[in-house]
Amino acid sequence: MTVSPGLHVLGLDGGGSHTVCLIVDGQGREVGAAESGPCNHQLVGVAKAQSALREAIRNALRSAGRPALAAACLGMAGLDREEDLRLVREMAGAVLPGVSVEIAHDSDIALAAGTRGRRVGVVLLAGTGSIAVGVDSAGRRVRAGGWGHILGDEGSGYDIARRALNAATRSIDGRTPSNLLRERLVAAAGVASFEDLANRIYLGGWTPGQVAALAPAVMAAADDGEAVALEILMVAAHELALAVRVVVLSLGMQEQGFDLILSGGILAGSPRVVELVRREIASFAPRAAIALPGHPPAYGAALIALQAVRAASSPALPPQEIA
Repeated sequence: MTVSPGLHVLGLDGGGSHTVCLIVDGQGREVGAAESGPCNHQLVGVAKAQSALREAIRNALRSAGRPALAAACLGMAGLDREEDLRLVREMAGAVLPGVSVEIAHDSDIALAAGTRGRRVGVVLLAGTGSIAVGVDSAGRRVRAGGWGHILGDEGSGYDIARRALNAATRSIDGRTPSNLLRERLVAAAGVASFEDLANRIYLGGWTPGQVAALAPAVMAAADDGEAVALEILMVAAHELALAVRVVVLSLGMQEQGFDLILSGGILAGSPRVVELVRREIASFAPRAAIALPGHPPAYGAALIALQAVRAASSPALPPQEIA
């Protein structure tokens, strides 16, 4: 089926730090976009998550001139159990009434973005959280990580920031030698002292996304040669590569050539982490084609929505008022 340029779909990437929504026409061209706050219901609750969804979708549609939508795909973090999927479906129904919506894991849309919709290969996602997911040519799917900031998410922005905060407190106490992380973290948070930062985190009820937002300060400290920051990034890279290793070996892909997409703010923001991860992956998957995606995950969600339209050959639905 050739999709009409006048047809439009919606692709959304909803994570623990922010939400990105794109409107794409039938030829895959972006015609509208908007962002809002985090919409991982596990981290911010259903009410705030739904509000972020509504804001991003409404503003993206406005920026595109409020076109009719043939389909939508919401790529969401926090889809770990059937109950999570049920809640997200309810949110989708509330903000996109009457529109055919596919709910996908955020790793799936990242893989779609990196493979131009093929959705075969491995994706390593490291943002607020972290996960590795692989899909082979037979459709088998394996994941490692993605257990959330309390149980896992090793190598994620939250994990990097938490390790740096701990290193700073140990240094302040004199349990370890002095390092630069205390000053870097305080500056990144825009507060006067580390004690103020601790109050913001505990008394202000910081979300994992807010904690993860400190990770770029750690990466900058590593670039300046701070030894503790360098060690934290080396541990993070090892953990991320380990998750990929489990996926690759489980699927028996270690001797195969396949796309390995590195996605998320940590990998996009740190060439150092990317190089460390590349080096370790090369030791167990030498034929993997490792690359950062050429498009954002939200675009991958839009490609999935376009594929659904092609498969169903369905006409565009009339415009709906976003609730």
